Amino acid sequence: MADGGASSFILLATALLVSGGVSAVLISQWGEMATSFDQQRRGDEADTNTEMAFAGDLSNVEYDDALPTDETITFYLQNTGEYELDEASLFIQLNGEVIPDSETSSTVLPSGATWASGQLLEVEISGAWGFADDTEISLTVLAISIDVGGYSGQTIITEEVRLNAV
Repeated sequence: MADGGASSFILLATALLVSGGVSAVLISQWGEMATSFDQQRRGDEADTNTEMAFAGDLSNVEYDDALPTDETITFYLQNTGEYELDEASLFIQLNGEVIPDSETSSTVLPSGATWASGQLLEVEISGAWGFADDTEISLTVLAISIDVGGYSGQTIITEEVRLNAV
């Protein structure tokens, strides 16, 4: 009888050690999953709070074609999200073609302000496109917010606009 009790005790102690080890692994995995879900949630929150929209009349976008080798298209974007946007992060496509940063300039209105919620950004892109007056073009713009709590959001818009030669 004494041997039966001792072997049962050894099996019980072994089972408790194994289950304790399994519990430690499960708790560790749960902690990693919770951290991953939290990071995903914060990234999604940053994207949700990062928004912009075209401002002004989309059928009357200023197009200066006085110098055929240096034409300029001017349009306005408004920060409609909660997070401040980084105007240096703009990525612009005109009819699917990327506009290089060297051919893009932007100014937050009123001058000297940050591109905070509700603020306008005047954007000028330059190139040699040879568009006629009243040409419809497609503009795609991507912007990224400043870091908020280590996370930044992004927003992208695409609109068909009509050029108005000035």
